[in-house]
Amino acid sequence: KIVQRSHAGTEEEAVWVTSQVRHAVQAEKNSLDDLIRVLDRNYGKAAEVSPASQWAQNSTHVFLAVKFAQRWNAPGALEVGNQTVSITSCCFNFTAFGEHSMIRRRYHLSWDLFQPLVVEASSWSWAAAGRMTVIFAKAKPAHWPRLMSGPTATPKNLGIWHDMQDKWTSDLEKFAPLTSTAGAKKGKAAGKSAAAMPDTKKATAKSRKAKAVEKEREEKEEEEEGDALDREVELVADCPKASYSGTTVAELCGKVWPKVVEDPRVKDRRWLVELYSSQGDGDAESMKRLMPVWRRLADTFPAMVPGGRVGSLDCGLEGELCRKLGVSMEKLPQVRRFVGGGAGDVWTGDLMASIEDFAALAEMVTAASFELLRLPRNPGLSDIWALSGFLLCNFGLRRRQQQHQQQQ
Repeated sequence: KIVQRSHAGTEEEAVWVTSQVRHAVQAEKNSLDDLIRVLDRNYGKAAEVSPASQWAQNSTHVFLAVKFAQRWNAPGALEVGNQTVSITSCCFNFTAFGEHSMIRRRYHLSWDLFQPLVVEASSWSWAAAGRMTVIFAKAKPAHWPRLMSGPTATPKNLGIWHDMQDKWTSDLEKFAPLTSTAGAKKGKAAGKSAAAMPDTKKATAKSRKAKAVEKEREEKEEEEEGDALDREVELVADCPKASYSGTTVAELCGKVWPKVVEDPRVKDRRWLVELYSSQGDGDAESMKRLMPVWRRLADTFPAMVPGGRVGSLDCGLEGELCRKLGVSMEKLPQVRRFVGGGAGDVWTGDLMASIEDFAALAEMVTAASFELLRLPRNPGLSDIWALSGFLLCNFGLRRRQQQHQQQQ
């Protein structure tokens, strides 16, 4: 009756019916999401997260951008609430609560800054969705060598805000980076005492030095990984925007494909890519149904699979690349998994599979299993139970392997 009314009425009535159906579907979805939250016994317990940040400075101010996610290039909470922000002459403290992937999270920062601030001239504000900006006013014009008071206090997910820093390069060139006088004195005293150390103490010092070198190596690797992520974001940004503009789905194109997908700089990068067409090729209805699933998958996939990222490729605009990948335009849309080069592993299951199915298969299932786990176009209950059992067994085995490795 709803369909008949929509088709038989005027254009205004059709629009009204469609909007009412959309509203009802969204309300039902929200209710089901609430049910999932209630069933999770840990939902009320907020997971502690130190949000990713980037900073820059000029001679008089420090600029801080905060994203409510574990990593700068990972999805996170779009909104937070119950925030507490404290800026004092020495310190910055921030706490807020948000939700991402149906997990309640407590975002918290507590920093001792390199030098005193002018509290009255410092401020903070909400920025784009899921971000905030803080401006610290320095008590004295200076070039800080780091943001934190101690060199070992810098969080791993604190990076440089390059776009902002580039604006103030000429201003900072007028000031030499500050050094810690107390730290220099300690270094000289340590040098003198080291000369008088007995062999056992020298051995201890050597061990500490080795640990420091190892820590420096790990920090360098993390920095390189962060640079690789930043570079990937820059490359993907050069691709034209299409159906997924404004979402966390990476819209890919031929000119960046070799560097981003075939030979990625990001360690352990795993891509799930939807191949579709905006030019009328393939099954338009299936593309339309897959789009909301793909958007939600892009938000959750990186947190579910290490190195995972979700992308899309418009074969209507990137025909040459799609032909190279052996894509049949009439069989679009299509989902493929890419780990390194090649044409990728084709997902032959139902395109309306759940987000969990896509993520689990991308992480655990081999290319051969893609075919073995193929579901029929209209799967029955027995088909779904068989696939679910397989995934649960794989998940349980993987968890046991992880626990065994941790015990070792």
